[in-house]
Amino acid sequence: MNGSAAMLAGLALGLALGLFLPAAAPFVEPAGLLWFNAVRMTVIPIVMAQLILGVNTRVDARDLGSLGWKAFAWFIVLLASTATFAAAVTYPFLRWMPAVPPSAAAAPAPIPGFGEWIANLLPGNVLQAAAEGRLLALIFFALLFGAAVRQCSQDRKQALLLVVAAVSDAMLTIVGWVMRVAPYGVAALAVGVAAKLGSSVAGAFGYYVLLFCGIQVAITLALYLLVFARSRVDIRKWTTAVAPIQTLAFSSRSSLAALPAMVAAAEQRLGLTIAITGFVLPLAAACFRYSTPVAHVAGALFVAHLYSIELSTVQIVLMLVTTVFLSLSSPGIPSGGLLVALPLFHQLGLPPEGLGLLIAVDAIPDMFKTMANVTAHMAVATILALPRYTIGR
Repeated sequence: MNGSAAMLAGLALGLALGLFLPAAAPFVEPAGLLWFNAVRMTVIPIVMAQLILGVNTRVDARDLGSLGWKAFAWFIVLLASTATFAAAVTYPFLRWMPAVPPSAAAAPAPIPGFGEWIANLLPGNVLQAAAEGRLLALIFFALLFGAAVRQCSQDRKQALLLVVAAVSDAMLTIVGWVMRVAPYGVAALAVGVAAKLGSSVAGAFGYYVLLFCGIQVAITLALYLLVFARSRVDIRKWTTAVAPIQTLAFSSRSSLAALPAMVAAAEQRLGLTIAITGFVLPLAAACFRYSTPVAHVAGALFVAHLYSIELSTVQIVLMLVTTVFLSLSSPGIPSGGLLVALPLFHQLGLPPEGLGLLIAVDAIPDMFKTMANVTAHMAVATILALPRYTIGR
């Protein structure tokens, strides 16, 4: 049994145990929280390391003029658009989700005033900000630190980046270890959730998966309209070139695995230049997770609805801003976008076990996410090829 199937089996077993033997929840649920804490402890180091490395290795566009910055501008615009669209669609559609009994599992996070929010964009104490889960402050600190590292002498810069890369690799190794026992952790978390929320929780998660996949299909189709409007490539030719890549991404759940196919299609079928295939596509595969804002926003709104937690307008706006930066630092592993959402959930006052269960049902949504990601990579590459570069029809 592969990892995704094992997690789904663990989820089903945990829900059944919680429904038919709710008295077991106090004894089993701590094991699930222990597993989830093992994941949580790696997230902030991964996010900060990825951002520092990104500022120093991915955003360096000096060798190619403005092409890199144009690519990043498109990344930011598309990430912000998908986050906003996900919020606009998810919020009203959750009203039709199968009803679940109210829960007092978590208290809403305090809502900061505008002045306090501005003042807290930079942490007075980085360690305290990490302990409190003030993710946006940590993101800004990591970006500033990464920019400062670029000003160091070359030997010191390389030495420091090697340490940061080693930290990132070590954290991802720990995540790999922890995910090996994920089916057991998910089962333990599901026992507690089912005991608290009852049988309606299964229908709620099924509804979420359908809604999430529908949003992913919508944002993928929107890319076809974008290519049609912003490039001179015949949309039928582009569709034919992208289709095999989408199939590969859907089956492998890895945009990096699809990168060679993207490069080949861009060169041979669309006639894109080496500046696009050798720079923009690898850059996109490394840090552009077009679908991640949907996972963050839809997942957070779903868990808030599930636990009867009201999110304020300020919190939702803060979530939209934060998810754009988080999407640029998601590790390239299955469900990596959901893993880095942990501090975001903490910031919103959402129970972490809800996110653990989203990871358990992520097998099918992750296929749609990966397909959306590679489609976005090809779309941005095609758009950036014009007007400065010529593309054969």
